Amino acid sequence: MKFPWMAAQHAPALAGAMGALVCAVAVLASCGGQGSSNTNTTSTPSSNTQTTSSPSSTLAGGYQGTVSSDGNAYTSDFVSFVTPGLAWYALYYLRSSDASIYPVIFKGQLSSVSASSASISSPGLTAFQFGNRLGTGGATLSNASVSGYQIALSGITLTNNQVNPSFAPSAMATYTTSTGSWAGTLTDNLSTASTDLTLTFNSSGTLTSDSSYANCPLALTLTPESQTSNPYFSATLAIAAHTGCLRAPASTAITLTGIGFIHASTVSGKTKRLELVLTDSTGSGISFRGDQ
Repeated sequence: MKFPWMAAQHAPALAGAMGALVCAVAVLASCGGQGSSNTNTTSTPSSNTQTTSSPSSTLAGGYQGTVSSDGNAYTSDFVSFVTPGLAWYALYYLRSSDASIYPVIFKGQLSSVSASSASISSPGLTAFQFGNRLGTGGATLSNASVSGYQIALSGITLTNNQVNPSFAPSAMATYTTSTGSWAGTLTDNLSTASTDLTLTFNSSGTLTSDSSYANCPLALTLTPESQTSNPYFSATLAIAAHTGCLRAPASTAITLTGIGFIHASTVSGKTKRLELVLTDSTGSGISFRGDQ
């Protein structure tokens, strides 16, 4: 299937059917950087390197890669983060011949962990896709090192008919501060909402901009986690009950939780990119990608 993309000039719309997607994974080179303390007051990136061989220290951190498809004419983007507690979050920005698509939100908890491999037992992996499509499955992670890993999903069929996709992302440096304004797009596959937003955070990680999407008001907080080698943030998003908001109908307020992580931007003139992954207990949720 073809999908809408998160861009201001493109309205979300699900296009017609296409053949099965043939993917060849091209791994991005890992980013460098010096370590820094994990506070919300410095913008120095920390490289995804560890000095021990424990499973959590080997796997924890941010990763990114690309996937070439449609005869290598289109390049999709895959980013993920593994927490020290071995929670696995990922966003798959699948591009097709359309200029735009929605990201798939993946979430799971790694188990059966060694220094170089792990798994997510089915149905512990969730995949939240365009059109409020929530699937479950499992995954096998292999060849893990401080430079990257390979992961193969099982029981997952993407909306474009891609079955059990696999990825091989490389480790990337992450940053320690969320302070300032991030211009980007927030996407919710529940309501097929794709909203261009600028999110502004103070030095405490609290959202200070008056932000909303699809009639849903946002109250967002990013809390830096206490580690030094692979900085990231615990994220909490409260959506107040509001008429017309599918996430929080008039009588029900909700809270989504997840993570945020910051890495180098690929946009000309920008230096940093914020990725947010926020879900409810089922795996349904929203994502945000913004640059600074």
